[in-house]
This record gives sequence, structure tokens and C-alpha cells, in this order.
Amino acid sequence: MEGLPLELYLLCRQVFLDCDKFESYQVLRGFCSGVDALYPLKIKLKQASSCEALVESNLPIFMEYQDRRYGWGLLVLVKILREICPQEDSRWHQIDSLYIQLQEIMVKRQTVLATISQTDKKSEHKLFKIILRIDFDDQENSVKQAINKQSLHKRIAAFLVHGEEKFGQGTLVTRLLSQLRELQNGRQIKIPVGGMGDVSNLWNEVAKHFSDSERVALLTPEQIIERICECLQTQHLIFIFTEVHRTYIGFLSKLIQEFWQPLVEKANHKETYLVMFLIDNKGSVCQSDIPLAWDVNQSEYPAFPLHLPPASRFPFDKLEQWLGMAVAAELVPEDLSAETLLRESKGGIPELVYQKICYYCGCSWEGGLAKWLIQ
Repeated sequence: MEGLPLELYLLCRQVFLDCDKFESYQVLRGFCSGVDALYPLKIKLKQASSCEALVESNLPIFMEYQDRRYGWGLLVLVKILREICPQEDSRWHQIDSLYIQLQEIMVKRQTVLATISQTDKKSEHKLFKIILRIDFDDQENSVKQAINKQSLHKRIAAFLVHGEEKFGQGTLVTRLLSQLRELQNGRQIKIPVGGMGDVSNLWNEVAKHFSDSERVALLTPEQIIERICECLQTQHLIFIFTEVHRTYIGFLSKLIQEFWQPLVEKANHKETYLVMFLIDNKGSVCQSDIPLAWDVNQSEYPAFPLHLPPASRFPFDKLEQWLGMAVAAELVPEDLSAETLLRESKGGIPELVYQKICYYCGCSWEGGLAKWLIQ
């Protein structure tokens, strides 16, 4: 936001000097921490030795802050002060006058903000892409090694992506698909298998991607495999099976033996890749009796999916390294620290880290980023 007219700036200053929320840095920071719309500002606030200095130092921060969800920081602050001040208080009319004038300025600047919004969307997409680069190095290296090993063979790969809830398994798969050359621009078939108990259900779901709805029930597994092989003559094909932790006992073993292994045997493509991801969001599948390869050099691979390193909490050094890169790209506040992210994400739980990064950048993980990344 641009600067305020002098008269309005002085009115702001006077209102804040009379406000007990500005009596000390600790009080102001505590107040902002308790308000969702102002919470991101708590790491931006500046300490000062007096009330006057505190107002002078922090008024510009509220003036400049613009949140994509809640709007202009200064207007939000004054609105809250107006709501908590009793109308019989002599200060209320002054706060009310300030609020009305700030609203008028806000309306006049809507056109400017609309233009800024377009720029923000571009910045949001850049933020979304750079978030993909946080850690997961061990998993990516394992996938690269597995794919490279198959480059001289049938170009087939399969992986179990697993970890505890909210540990970013879906984001990891999105990262692999977007950053590994062998997986880019492939045809993705994403099917939630939660609740499935019979492989015939899976064949029917896969058939929908290779036939019109009227013929799905008529296709046999052999015919579906033929269509998959035809597809592989011209493009990469990537199966992403989500919710594998929610399947009935025995289903995943049948998926591998009755769906995946016949496909591996029949595939005859030479230039493209056939890949399967099984996504487990509870970390329980690897403890069951499903056939897995624990090393890329096992003879059973890729007929058995490769057990990737489990997704885990982001460590301090990885977050610090990422923040350095993101700050240099001017995509996150320079005062956002790895300590803050760890403290507010239960020690680095990936999806909570994503939420906090977005929060401090004025956007929403659940409302935008997650939907855009994990389609």
C-alpha cells in the first residue's frame, strides 16, 4: 500500500498512542498472535524502548501488509480496535472516524489492488513450485537410481511412497513427476483405491481411461492391457494409486500379482516409461505382507514395487537451506526462520511446514496450493 495522507497518518498515530495494545512490544506481539489476520506480522514487528517509538516503528508495517485472505493489515487492525472499544469510551468516535476514512481509501485503491492481485498469482505459482524443492532428497535419489537402472531394459518402475499422515507423500509424487525428465509430460492415471477389496474393481476403474463408459464392463483385463501397451508406444504412462492404506486385507498383494505383474510381462515399449506409484498416508502398508523390493538391484524389481525411504519430518538444515534459496528469490519474508517453521509445525511435519510457509506469505495451503499441486 502507498503512504497515507499526512492528516490521516497523524490520526493513526494518535489512535495507536492512546491504545493499550501499543504500550509495549510484548503486548503488541501477543495481541497480533491472537488474531488470525495479524498473526503473520508477529515476526515482522519491531521492538522499541517507548510507546512513541513503538508506534513510529510499527505503523509502517501495518500500512504495508496486505493479506490475500483478510486484506489490508492497517484496516484490519483498526477494525478490531473499533470492535473491542466500548462505544461509550471517548476514544471510540476517533477510532470509528479513522476506520471510515481508511475504508474510503481502500475502495479507491481497489483497481490498483486488482492489478497487484494478478502479480500475486504469479508469485503464488512461483512459491508453489519452490515449495516442491524442500528436502525429500533421499526419496528422489532412490527413484532416479531405479529409473536409470531400467533405462536399458523395459523402462518400467514401481514405487511405494509411504509415511505417516501429513508427511507430504502426495507432494513428493508431484515433485517427482514435475522434475524428473523421464516422468514429465506423461499421461497420469490417478485412482483412489481406498475401500477396494477385489482387483476387478481396479480393472474397471483403469478401463474408464481407455474406453467409453458404455464399453467399460465389456473389456477383459487382457484387452485393457493391450490398450495400455498401445498407449505406451507414444507416451509415458504413470499410474498413481492413492489411499492404499485404506484397502481391504490382501487387496494390495492381488493388485501387484494380478494387475501390475501381467502388465510388466506384456509391456513391449522401448522409448517410453511405464510407472506405478502406490501412496500410503499412514505408514502401515510396508508392515503388511505385500511383495516389495527393498533394493533396486533385487531380481524381483520392478515386478515388485520398490520400498522408498519413508517420508519424515523436515530437519533444520534442510529448512534453512531452502529458506536461503526462497528468500534470495524474494518469495518468502526474509525474517522467516527455520526455527519458527519447526516450532510451529510440530517439529517439521511436512504439510504443517507448507501451511506455515503459505501463512507467512499471505496465501493458503489448503485453499490453493494443495489443490494446485496435488491434483
